[in-house]
Amino acid sequence: MRTFAAVAIIALLAMPAYAEEDPAKVEGNRALEQKKKDSAEIEKAYKETVRRTAGEQPAKKADPWGNLRAPGN
Repeated sequence: MRTFAAVAIIALLAMPAYAEEDPAKVEGNRALEQKKKDSAEIEKAYKETVRRTAGEQPAKKADPWGNLRAPGN
């Protein structure tokens, strides 16, 4: 019974050590969160640009050879 109690106490004392995260994983998670945030900002800027340009009428297409063609062709 004493050995069981001693093992249980040691196991309970060791639990918090397992609960802490690995510092390498924390840095990896932080980098992943930053990448997601940057990606969301880029996506937002892209959608804003598309929304802004979608409402504009396209400019008349330039025809650099237009003055060299004969009328009616």
